[in-house]
Amino acid sequence: MTTVLVVDDRATNREIARAALDDGGYQVIEAAEGRQALALAKAYHPDVVLTDVLMPGMDGYEFVRELRGDPDTTDIPVLFYTANYSQDEALPLAATVGVSKILSKSGDPLDLLRAVEEALHDHPAPVGITDGDFQTQHNYAVNTKLLEKVQALDESEARFATMAEASPMGIVIGDPQGRATYVNPRLSEITRTLPAALLGQGWQQYLSHEHRQALRADPDLNLGPDGLRHRAQITLPDGQTRFLTVLIQPVRDSESTVTGFVAMIDDITATVEADEHQRAKEREREGESRQQITARFDSLARLAGGVAHDFNNMLNVILSFDEFIKESVKEASGTLLSDDRANAILADAEQIYRAGQRAAHITHQLLTFGGREVVTPTPIDVNALVGEVRDMIAGTIGRHITITTHLDPRLHHVLADANQLTQILINLAVNAREAMPDGGQLHLETANTRTDTSPHIATLATGDYVHIAIADTGHGMSAEVAHQAMEPFYTTKPRGQSTGLGLATSYGVIKQAGGELVIQSAPGEGTTLHIYLPAAHRPVPTTTHAPTASASAGQTILVAEDEDGVRDVVTRILTRAGYTVLAAPNGREALTIAEHHTDIIDALLTDVVMPVMNGRELAEAVHHLRPDIPVLYMSGYAAPLMTEQGLLGPGVTVLGKPFTKTELLAAVGTLTSPEHLTTRQPAARTSASAKA
Repeated sequence: MTTVLVVDDRATNREIARAALDDGGYQVIEAAEGRQALALAKAYHPDVVLTDVLMPGMDGYEFVRELRGDPDTTDIPVLFYTANYSQDEALPLAATVGVSKILSKSGDPLDLLRAVEEALHDHPAPVGITDGDFQTQHNYAVNTKLLEKVQALDESEARFATMAEASPMGIVIGDPQGRATYVNPRLSEITRTLPAALLGQGWQQYLSHEHRQALRADPDLNLGPDGLRHRAQITLPDGQTRFLTVLIQPVRDSESTVTGFVAMIDDITATVEADEHQRAKEREREGESRQQITARFDSLARLAGGVAHDFNNMLNVILSFDEFIKESVKEASGTLLSDDRANAILADAEQIYRAGQRAAHITHQLLTFGGREVVTPTPIDVNALVGEVRDMIAGTIGRHITITTHLDPRLHHVLADANQLTQILINLAVNAREAMPDGGQLHLETANTRTDTSPHIATLATGDYVHIAIADTGHGMSAEVAHQAMEPFYTTKPRGQSTGLGLATSYGVIKQAGGELVIQSAPGEGTTLHIYLPAAHRPVPTTTHAPTASASAGQTILVAEDEDGVRDVVTRILTRAGYTVLAAPNGREALTIAEHHTDIIDALLTDVVMPVMNGRELAEAVHHLRPDIPVLYMSGYAAPLMTEQGLLGPGVTVLGKPFTKTELLAAVGTLTSPEHLTTRQPAARTSASAKA
């Protein structure tokens, strides 16, 4: 097998050459320097020698001249394999000592294999230069290359110095024992320490104790392939705390021997502080979120407690007077009922009625607060309404309080429920009076505004708004009280003097109308309540009196109600009034009745929230069978029928629960009155009956 002697002072270069020659099928022997190579050449007489040029001790030129001077090795072909000399630089002197070819270490491995193959058939030329001339040319070639290398090294050091001194990171360079021989200015800035104090082992004071011990325990800096990386917290001479990241990398020579180290030290204090600030903000947000959750639970607990308190009182009245009535009826059984006893029973029944009315009032207030009360908004002249409220309260608010107004004559109209808005203004005026027990001034003001000019409504839908301000000169309220004032059942008054639903109800009405209610107050500075309502560019309608509706005997009403008691009440009231009632306990059974009833059904009266099929679904299904049938919904919670704006859809009529006999008959009478039924089509009704 053909043998190639590879001569190079760097093990990495020898490994690269060996890999290429192994692939070519050659046997390789290696030498790390010239004298060793001469001995191996004499001992093994390789077929080709592949040698580096620039090597310590004996360089490639000297090695080849010695090789040619020994009769046993003078005929061995030699190839120069170099990374430092170009063809033009090396060839003149190389040719005088019989070098066959000059190859670049960065060249293609196939070029190396071809050159070796050619050299096997080459006969080296005899040395054609005297010792004196060789020495002269050799010194010139070597010195020229050394000067070139020194200049390149100087340029490299200058670039490194520029980079190191401008680096935003601290840099340390040192020996294998971890002693610093160079530190850049940035490290001195980071540590507030003079450069001289950082040399030697001085820089290690800014390592953690654990890592200082690791360096001292491992003088050869065997720090692993990724070096040593850690984060350190240091205290500067001026007492400041700094956070550093430290990366220590060993420097190795061609034989992988550690010859020193490089450390990169970065001041990450700003990043750490920013992270800590961010975490603090997140903790603060979490705390605020927990407080908000707690506040919501407190509000819900107050709401539940208030509802339970008031309803338990009313239930106590209802249940107690129910027992009284039963007892009175039992006692009167079989006897003639006297007027006194009858009046006592009727008085007990009146107590039950009043408790029911009180319960209905509270439920309506709660629905209003939640924006789920059924309302019929119409264009309102706010100035006229404020004037009416001023006149109403002038005689009742007390002579010790002066009422003033400032009304914008160009004020826009608003779309709202006039009765609700009137009640809101009266309630707020009463609150103002109670805040001024020793007298003061109540000021009512109106003005036009826009979302882009009023910060209070910047989050509302863009457009024109009407501003109503109710200001008093009373004792005012703290920020905490103002923040909770619109929560249901919250009150600062003694127990029993207020339900705590007044402001909550006002807030619900205004929000349902698309507006905003803002409290502006401070202790000792009075209170101003700002009401903002969307402007309605529509005229106020002329008031007309609707004709009184009367029941038409024999008309048929389809009733769908899942609550047995309510269904029985409706059936009894309508039957006594002369209507024929088709009652169903749910929507599906009501639809079956509508399908199979062969005569006209004059109206559908349905609950809204029912299992299986709700009121809206039932109405739609019945309309497919009987397109002309009018529908009246009855509900204590009409949210499923409302639009996103909290209003009823077009053509939807709702009778709110609880209702009285008079209210039920009036609603049904209006729905089935001749005036209303003129829009019905007999042909369609006949078709629907036939289909049923």
